[in-house]
Amino acid sequence: MKRLPWQQHLWQRVMEQVETNRLPHALLFSGPEGVGKLQFATQLAEVLMCESPAKQTSGHVACGQCKQCKLIAADTHPDLKLIQPEEGGSVIKVDQVRLLVEFFSQSSQQGGRKIAILNPAEALNINAANALLKTLEEPSANSLIILISHQAGMLLPTIRSRCQVVDFPLPVVEQSLDWLLDQSKQLDNANCEHEDALNILSLAKQAPFTALAYLQSGAMAEYCLMLDELALFLKNERLSSELANRWNDDQAPLRLSWMIQWLEQLLKLKMQSAPETFLHAQKMMHYLAERAQPEQLFELYGLCLQQYRLLLGSSNPNKVLLFEMLLHRWQALMRKKQ
Repeated sequence: MKRLPWQQHLWQRVMEQVETNRLPHALLFSGPEGVGKLQFATQLAEVLMCESPAKQTSGHVACGQCKQCKLIAADTHPDLKLIQPEEGGSVIKVDQVRLLVEFFSQSSQQGGRKIAILNPAEALNINAANALLKTLEEPSANSLIILISHQAGMLLPTIRSRCQVVDFPLPVVEQSLDWLLDQSKQLDNANCEHEDALNILSLAKQAPFTALAYLQSGAMAEYCLMLDELALFLKNERLSSELANRWNDDQAPLRLSWMIQWLEQLLKLKMQSAPETFLHAQKMMHYLAERAQPEQLFELYGLCLQQYRLLLGSSNPNKVLLFEMLLHRWQALMRKKQ
């Protein structure tokens, strides 16, 4: 796995700890989603488990040829666990953590380290988080837990305090852009030009892996279509029920995250600060920013955030009703107060 260019300084810092035997038993990789924290964690596990890692200027790299490397490449290494929400779910359950506790209580099958990666850590429900605490407080010998978090503030303070935090900032635009353009060349029917890549990065809030996922899924076209549909609805040329039914799909959380971005854009326009580089349907957004009151925008922004959390949770809200309700709130922005 090729090292990401914007992670070189972080890799050198962690490698210094490895080389001087100062690596803690628990690491918290904190930062925005889509910057490569899981990739970094996987590369670290590869180096720590490799039988003959090679020394380079930026630190060690796994050989890729030994038994341990081949087991990791095949996702069959018995001493490496990746804990994530189960398919179709959004929560890491207590039973998953109990199995992890049992995993650490046993001897290493390959005679080396035992490593677990939890992604994302904020998906731990309260019972799972409490179950993990004992392992963090009393780690077994030669073990490492890596918690990956996109929102570290959501973690229990007792969990954060027992981990060494490694902050992963967004890369500079030039690094993300070069990487995204390079990745696009390896995708079927997804090669993009410089301006397209800039637009996708803007939509992804400069997170390169999020931008790559958008590129692979064709999300940019859907984003523009959704904005056009909102404009037609605000002009009374589309029905809220029609749009809500079309938006009722697996991309509902992503659609709602876009709505949140649009409201952030409106608030920036309202406050006369610089808007994002890319924004489809700018005429509509400027019109809304001119008519809407700041309190209306903040109220709708808070409502969208609340509904977004519900969509990501386990309550399974009616998405059609949710979008219909939000569309009518958008419509209310058009009514200029006297």
